[in-house]
Amino acid sequence: AHVAGGMLLVGTQSGEICIFDVASNIYRASMPVTSNGLLCGAVDGDNLYVGGGDGKLKKLSMQNGQWQLTHEAQLDSKVMSVNLSNDCKELICGTAGGKLYRVLTNDLSFLLHSDAHTGVIMDVAFGADSDKFVSIDDNGALKLWDLSDYKCLFTGHPNKAAKGVSVAFAKDDGTVMSGWSDGFLRCFVPVQGQGQIWEIANATRGSITTVYADSNYILTGGQDGAVRVWGRQTRQLLIQFNGKPFKFSLISPLFRPKEGHRFRLP
Repeated sequence: AHVAGGMLLVGTQSGEICIFDVASNIYRASMPVTSNGLLCGAVDGDNLYVGGGDGKLKKLSMQNGQWQLTHEAQLDSKVMSVNLSNDCKELICGTAGGKLYRVLTNDLSFLLHSDAHTGVIMDVAFGADSDKFVSIDDNGALKLWDLSDYKCLFTGHPNKAAKGVSVAFAKDDGTVMSGWSDGFLRCFVPVQGQGQIWEIANATRGSITTVYADSNYILTGGQDGAVRVWGRQTRQLLIQFNGKPFKFSLISPLFRPKEGHRFRLP
């Protein structure tokens, strides 16, 4: 809610602005502004900035009592918070997707300022480059970070919603192997516009709690207490080791695979 020119402006869950006369305690009017709820707003003179559940940030002119939409920007997810800078030249906007944007008030052009996980971070892993690492959270987000400037380079999600559990860089090509709560093993190329490239459905019973990959093999440890070895190229199960019902948290081969190695069941 905001007070402007003696009028109280109130946003609703249906995406409308309701206008009340403060002096006379009278309801004046309402008008639809956005969809999926009006979640936040800020007033600067005759300008009103509102954020909606549809991820849109809008600028409305209230000059001379005539309401007019002048500018609009589409952000990544629900706009949860909007705040004006002291000079009223910029807005800081926070979204449900964990992103923070700097927005110019004159035309609503925006720049991503920072990014963050919105769920519990379940696992992190470095690859060959010590300046970059990946992380995965229980809201289903997988992110690649650059430590040189502390920015997120990539955010990916599985094609089917699931909680992230484990993650690792493949030793050969830099793809990202990830284990999920639905027992799926998913491979990502952490580049904008690509994301998930393949998956092995129901690789374990329960969550995949740890994963390793090189040019020849993929190893997974599961909530069901089994270690499974998969062919890297064929993605077929080669062998499974069943033991006590431990929940594995770390897995790494103690041998270096060479051409001609074979597995044999007892």
